Amino acid sequence: MNRFHCLLQVVLLAGCTGSRTSPVEGDVRLDGKPLPNASIHFVPQGTGRDATGTTDQNGHFVMSTFNPKDGVVAGEYKIVISPPAGSAEPTRYASAEEAMAAAAKSPPKTDTSFPQEYTRADQTPLSQKVPVEGQLTIDLKSK
Repeated sequence: MNRFHCLLQVVLLAGCTGSRTSPVEGDVRLDGKPLPNASIHFVPQGTGRDATGTTDQNGHFVMSTFNPKDGVVAGEYKIVISPPAGSAEPTRYASAEEAMAAAAKSPPKTDTSFPQEYTRADQTPLSQKVPVEGQLTIDLKSK
């Protein structure tokens, strides 16, 4: 009986350590030009966990799941990209959950010139399998 309790504790502790993440970073371009201050959202398709990122002034992003810039849990994802909300400096959040809660309360104003197909998980043609080999380059085309 004592062995059973020890084994049970080991299994429970292993389950509480969280999922491992893989680094995911890259660049987003719109019509060949860097897309600054855009929000990137990896939406899991089956296993995985939501991850978020924001492009810098050069269109570069690093994804976060549990902690800033910690990567993405292995799995298949749809990629949703929201255009810059008009501010020069993106808002920084302590976690992906905090960023998603803020987005749910007040969705960013949409740029009507930004291709809307990339802004919804049910419409985006962008998908990615994680782990990723090297850096991603996401090329968006306006219509």
